Amino acid sequence: MKKFLCITIVLIMILSCLCLVACDKGDVNDKYYDSITKTLKLSKDFQGKSFKADGIGEATLAALTDGDTTRFTLSDGEDVVIRYYCVDTPESTGGVEKWGKAASLFVKDRLSNATQIVLESSTGGRPEVDKYGSRLLGYVWYKTADYKDFKLLNLEIIENGFSENKALNTDKYPYYKYMDEATKFAKKTMLRIYSTKDDPLYSDDPIPVTIKEFLDNVDQYYNAEKDSGAKIIFNAYLMDLTISKSGTYTFTAGEYDKETESVNKINVYAAYTSNPASKMKLGHLYTIIGNIQNYNGAFQVSGIVYNPRYQDKVPNGSFIIQKDYYLTFDSTEEYFDNYSATLYSDVTVVSSEVKENVLTIVGSTNKRTKDGLGEEKQFTFTVDVPDNYANNLTAGSKFSVCGYQLEANSGKIVIPRLSDITVK
Repeated sequence: MKKFLCITIVLIMILSCLCLVACDKGDVNDKYYDSITKTLKLSKDFQGKSFKADGIGEATLAALTDGDTTRFTLSDGEDVVIRYYCVDTPESTGGVEKWGKAASLFVKDRLSNATQIVLESSTGGRPEVDKYGSRLLGYVWYKTADYKDFKLLNLEIIENGFSENKALNTDKYPYYKYMDEATKFAKKTMLRIYSTKDDPLYSDDPIPVTIKEFLDNVDQYYNAEKDSGAKIIFNAYLMDLTISKSGTYTFTAGEYDKETESVNKINVYAAYTSNPASKMKLGHLYTIIGNIQNYNGAFQVSGIVYNPRYQDKVPNGSFIIQKDYYLTFDSTEEYFDNYSATLYSDVTVVSSEVKENVLTIVGSTNKRTKDGLGEEKQFTFTVDVPDNYANNLTAGSKFSVCGYQLEANSGKIVIPRLSDITVK
C-alpha cells in the first residue's frame, strides 16, 4: 500500500511539472501583470479637492497621446497635459520605437475603461512642470468599477515592462519602493523593453510602397483595431508645410502621376525643430521611411528617416535624383527657410502659343531669397487646354502657379491643370 502511495505521489508530481511546462509556453509579453500594483492603495482624500491647488483631484480623460502623456479635463473644466512621473515609455508619435505603440495601447485600454480617474501631483503639493514647461508631472490613479480599488497607472506601466523606474529615491517623491520593486520584476521576467523578442506592432524593415498603393489598400498597411501602421518606404516631393502653434512641423508629401496628371498626397509629421526632418525643403524629392499613423481621422507618416534625392553626391555617399522637382511661382507666398531652393516670384510672360491643345508659355521670374529677389531666370511652362481656348496670357502679363520640373535642371515646368494658373 505504501509503495502504491509513493508511486501515485511521484506520478502526480511528474504530471504537475508537465502541466506547468505546458502552461508556460505562452509569451510573457502577451500577458499583463498587476500583483505589485495591487499592493499600493490610494490613501489620500481627493473628494472636493483641486489637482492644481491641492495636488490631488478628480479628472476625466480628454485625449490620449502616448504611453507616458495624456490630456485630462479637471473638475473645473480646465484641460491639463500630464506627463506620468517616473515613467518614460518608448516613442509612438513623433518618433516610433519598439514597444512604443504597445505602451500607448496599454494606457488607452486602461483609461478608456476607467469609471473614475484621480490625478495626484508628483510631490503631493502643487504640480511641478516638466523640463519643457508645458506638461505637469503627476500620478494617474484609475478604477474600472465602483467596487474596485484604484490602481496607480504609473506603477502598472513599469510593472509590465513598458518603462524603467525614472523616479528619484528621495522623501520628496512617494512610491519609489513600489516603482523599484516593479522594475526588478519586469527585468527578471524579461517583459517588453527588457525582452529579446520581437514587438508584433513594430518592424525595423520598411515595406516599399507608393502613396497611391497605400491609399488604395489601407487595410494592408494599417490595423484599425490595434491603431497600428506598418513601416513604409516611398518616394515623394514636399508640396506644403504646416507649423502648429506648439511648433510641430507637418509636411504634405505628393506623388505626381504623369498619365492621369493627378496627385496622391499624405501628411508627413516631422515633429519639432529638434528633429532633422523639420529642415526638409519644399519642392524637393525625397525617399521617406516612417510609420503609418491615424491622426485625428487622417493618415500620416511619422518617425521619419529621409534621404534627399538630389542629383549630386551627398555626405553619406549616395547618389540621388533631383532637387527642384516641384516649384512655386508666387510673389505673395511667404518666404522661409524650407522654401530656400524652390520659391520664385510671379511669372512675367515673354511669349505664349497654343498648339494641339497644349499651351506653351515662356516666362521670366526671380528666385526668392531671404534678402529679397535673386537673379532672373526663364522657364518654359506647358499645360493642356480645351478646344477653342482663348489665350489671354500675352507678353507682359503675369501669373502665379505651382508646377513640376520632371527633368532635373531642364527649365521645363509641367502644370497639371489650366485652373492651377492664377492670372494677376
